Amino acid sequence: MAEALKILSGHPEALHGRLFSCDVWTDRIQSIGVARHPKCRACSQRDFTYLAGEVQPRITLCGRDSVQIHERARALDLGALHARLKPLLEDVRQNDFLLRFRIAPYEMTVFADGRAILKGTKDPAVARSLYARYIGA
Repeated sequence: MAEALKILSGHPEALHGRLFSCDVWTDRIQSIGVARHPKCRACSQRDFTYLAGEVQPRITLCGRDSVQIHERARALDLGALHARLKPLLEDVRQNDFLLRFRIAPYEMTVFADGRAILKGTKDPAVARSLYARYIGA
């Protein structure tokens, strides 16, 4: 953590290039040298795409039997989606922020920025399939 603080405070010259571990329960402190792999995108090539927020995973597991699909590049017209899904599905609800519908045994919540949360599964393939079927590929 101290090394990270040096970077965040703008003092990379103070880095030791070692990994420190401190066990506060036993007061044991360890330090090991960590070599940089020449092909590592982060430590050698200094490519911090994920930290810059430029790339997000397409799907993440949310826990509690839910999968979140990240499709932020896709803006959705929730009103048009509601009109398209209402004749096909039961219990389609919409407000200014989201649209929610049930496909038993699942429930999908869709946001205007393209994200969706599918409740009722932990399987990303099921979530992706239902997203493609009802929202679009």
